[in-house]
Amino acid sequence: MATPDELRAALDDYIAEARKIARVQKALHGWHCVIAIEAIDNAASFTLTIKGAEVAVATGSPATADVILRGTSEDLANIFWCDANPASNYMQGAIKILGSPDDSMRLDAMALMIYLETQQA
Repeated sequence: MATPDELRAALDDYIAEARKIARVQKALHGWHCVIAIEAIDNAASFTLTIKGAEVAVATGSPATADVILRGTSEDLANIFWCDANPASNYMQGAIKILGSPDDSMRLDAMALMIYLETQQA
């Protein structure tokens, strides 16, 4: 199990990676989305806010969310540290994405671009 601090560190690293990748920045352009990230095993929660190409994270759940990303702290941390393929975790049911199909697909695409880019490095 990842601690809330470890999960936050993983999210911070993930955002830093997203900022470095031009394809991700282009994909985020024009997208406004509030994502609730919930660890089901240690009650850690975070809010990921995307406004255009700007991405920010805050501790705690948002009042309202466009998308909810839910999984164990370890599975979430592995995705954010790019140690696990996000598409594989989603397909196996380890991670659940609740929200509109459009927002879910954009989140999937962003996660996969970040994962693939970090695997090439």
